[in-house]
Amino acid sequence: MTFFDAMQRLSRSSTSPLFIGGLELSHPDSAEFFFQQNADAIFFFNHLGEIIYFNEHLPTMLGYSSETLYEHFAVFNPPEQVDAVSSFFERALAGETVHYTAQGLHHDQHRLTLKITNMPIFQDNQVIGVYGMARDITREKQLEEDVVQIRSQLELTEQVPELVVFHYDPSSKTIEQSGSLMNYLGVSSDALGQVSRKQLHNRIHPRDFDPLRFQMERLIEREVEMFEQEVSVLNAANDYQLLRLKAFRRLESDTVIAVVLYDLSEVGEARRQLIIEREQTREIYEALDAAISQIDLSTGRLLFHSRGFLQIFEELPEDLCLSQDWLFERIDERDHLAMQQFIEQLASGKAGMLQYRLCFPDGRRKWIEDQQLPVFHFDGTIAYSNSIMHDITLQKDYEERLQQLALRDTVTGLPNRVALTDTINAWIKADRPFSILSASFNRITEINNAFGHTSGDQWLQATSRLLSITKPKEVFLGHLGGDEYAMLVPASYSDDITSCVEKLLALSTDPILIEPYALFARISAGVSRFPGDSQDAIELLKHSYTALRRSRREDHSTYHHYASNLDIDYYRRYRLEQDLHYAIERKQLFLEYQPKVDSWTGKIIGLEALIRWQHPEWGLIPPNDFIPLAEESSLHLAIGDWVVETACQAMKTWARAGANLIPISVNVSPKRFLIPGFEHQIEQALLKYNLSPHLLELEITEAALIMDDPSTNRMLEQLSHLGVRIALDDFGKGYSSMVYLQRYPINVVKIDRQFATHIADDAKAQAIVKSILYMASVFNLSVIAEGIETIRQLETFRALNCPNIQGYLFSRPVPTDVMQSFLLREILYPIEACSLAGDSTPSFSVEGKIKMLTHHETELDFNYSDIHAHQTDTRHLYFSTEVPLPLNTATFEVRLSEGIQLVSFTLTVIGFEQGQYIGKYTSSPEAELVLRFFQSIRPLV
Repeated sequence: MTFFDAMQRLSRSSTSPLFIGGLELSHPDSAEFFFQQNADAIFFFNHLGEIIYFNEHLPTMLGYSSETLYEHFAVFNPPEQVDAVSSFFERALAGETVHYTAQGLHHDQHRLTLKITNMPIFQDNQVIGVYGMARDITREKQLEEDVVQIRSQLELTEQVPELVVFHYDPSSKTIEQSGSLMNYLGVSSDALGQVSRKQLHNRIHPRDFDPLRFQMERLIEREVEMFEQEVSVLNAANDYQLLRLKAFRRLESDTVIAVVLYDLSEVGEARRQLIIEREQTREIYEALDAAISQIDLSTGRLLFHSRGFLQIFEELPEDLCLSQDWLFERIDERDHLAMQQFIEQLASGKAGMLQYRLCFPDGRRKWIEDQQLPVFHFDGTIAYSNSIMHDITLQKDYEERLQQLALRDTVTGLPNRVALTDTINAWIKADRPFSILSASFNRITEINNAFGHTSGDQWLQATSRLLSITKPKEVFLGHLGGDEYAMLVPASYSDDITSCVEKLLALSTDPILIEPYALFARISAGVSRFPGDSQDAIELLKHSYTALRRSRREDHSTYHHYASNLDIDYYRRYRLEQDLHYAIERKQLFLEYQPKVDSWTGKIIGLEALIRWQHPEWGLIPPNDFIPLAEESSLHLAIGDWVVETACQAMKTWARAGANLIPISVNVSPKRFLIPGFEHQIEQALLKYNLSPHLLELEITEAALIMDDPSTNRMLEQLSHLGVRIALDDFGKGYSSMVYLQRYPINVVKIDRQFATHIADDAKAQAIVKSILYMASVFNLSVIAEGIETIRQLETFRALNCPNIQGYLFSRPVPTDVMQSFLLREILYPIEACSLAGDSTPSFSVEGKIKMLTHHETELDFNYSDIHAHQTDTRHLYFSTEVPLPLNTATFEVRLSEGIQLVSFTLTVIGFEQGQYIGKYTSSPEAELVLRFFQSIRPLV
């Protein structure tokens, strides 16, 4: 699996960026090179702990083939360590970066010692997976253990315990009682006094006797204070044993001589073994890139070091003493404090690891990772520290390149949102006044859909290049996403921000070339200022983008400055977003059903369930207003499941009423197919209400298929296997719909309503519909034409042999009880919709402005919105506006003007009828004032 595929599998959003360790990966498909080239093993886990991506070093390290590594991490850990490694994994899933050492199982079952780092992978502030990096330190660990063992052996060898110890009194020529001598000679304590000097002398090998007597006489005559000599002595087994004899005068006596005998055969063998092991160890650590050393922490003296130590430092002090002065002269000043704290930590007896930079006279720098483990004497004092150092300069270079990748957009080459935010923070910290100018060229989605993503990338490159060459040098340009950009314009810029914006908008007058097209852009812009609008980088960006969204409402290139008094439209969106979380439990959502009928007979052959939201304050909320809000959060999951449950419940109610059940279709969000378990949810709903799977039809749009996600394909196959029908909505609208009919298990195609609008007079539309019908017949697909509203449209579709239709001509969406009566009747007849009668449309209006003053008794400061007032009486004003208003919970200020006349008053909106709001005046004097205003401009009827 490629890195890009792995990220797509982890990702919960096609647009939100991924973060690893605080670094944003704007384009995961171009980041794979950096992970593949890393010197360590790199791998990624999903939230279950399964490996979904790895670089080439992981199979080399573990000895497995690439095809067998896509397993849970427990497969590669010894059983006794699975719980410990799992706890580190859970900590990473909780958002923590963890470093630890653990054992791994090689394919041949030998164990490796691995140094591991786990970092959470974030998207939309949620952990979606875990990034891992592992280094094999098996040889370093074994070497460290060998060094400790050899040093211990050396210390033991240098302090070989006594074999035989006794005391000889030359004056009495007697030997004091000695247990070790008795054991060695094999005699009892009583017999020791009976051993004559001659018998004792006879136990000494003849060749050693005279040299030994000569040295002993010198010691007795005080010519020497001590002597050592090798002698061979008969032991209890009557075998000569090579010993080393050491004789000296006892401190507490001037005459008694102490004699110590050491077993030279064992000491010699130990020394020979030590030499062999030390040579083997030296061969190992000299061959390693790591620097192995032992350091006396009290003096800084190097007790020993490997060749790698010299390769890292490139020089050593003459006295081999790593004093702090010598060390700190070579360490980057930025790391002095960390090194001082590291030294203090080691001196307190705590092991640790530090990464720091070494500086060299020629300007080079090396990154060093130093891991130290203090070793203690028996009394608890520190003997020395074992150190393993690695040159990690290459690794750090990769990290820096990854950092650069994370701060640059790979398509445009511009600083991305992270770099932009960092720059804003830097300018704020420097207290440097500036403006943020957010700009959008407003065409990237259209170009991607119409011409493909390659042309979309060319559009981004062209627009970014255009901005780069036209912006002033003082302006910092960054990429927000899509064809949206942000410019930081310092207050010191020679022209004001308005001039800068006008130059930007002027770019919309010339075509932008992307082969082979010349396209014009509608440029929208928004401006926020520091410090006036905010002193926070995120808020400043948000404010400029808010102003940009306002500019997008207009159908021409324009800009807006951010104003703190947001208008009613944005406030309504905010309130709806909050209230949508409780819409299901408060039973504000409901379904209406629109029938699908046979084109010739009018027999109902199917239904479409359509969700509605009756808000207690804002009235009936159109699906186009709240469905996008649900898609932006996880609410679409709960709402989608509620629709399926409610539709199945309605079918069960109709069946009990005696109606013959027919397939019912529900719309499914594209994101729903990316969440595992949807097929089980559908199966459980069908079982709960004892419904046949063919009665449920899931309508999907091209957006659900355009990403070609394997999860979507698998889920559609599983749903089709259950017997659930799949319908492709808005067919013919997309540029690649034909491919989906071949690739996915589609049962029904719904011809997009745009063809119905002009079908009667447009020969091209008729030709397209005819080709769709022919293709559907070949593929054995059902076809439904949407949006049929007139008899003439119906007759045209009949002439084209379209079997089924859906539209207002037969029925608008209706409530559950009305749909039940339709099903019992089974046949619907066409009723052509009539336009509003002339007298039902307001023939009189006065232009005015309205703004919200309070909502739920909270004072607000909003912009004015446009209204048209049509009628008044002594208590109410009847008016229309495109801005949705809440009922009974808010007060409004209204201003009406006609010529030079102006009237201002307050009211509460209490109802909505026939396309007009009904406002109740706050006071009678204000009602009279408005009444006289109307009388002055038009007689009241």
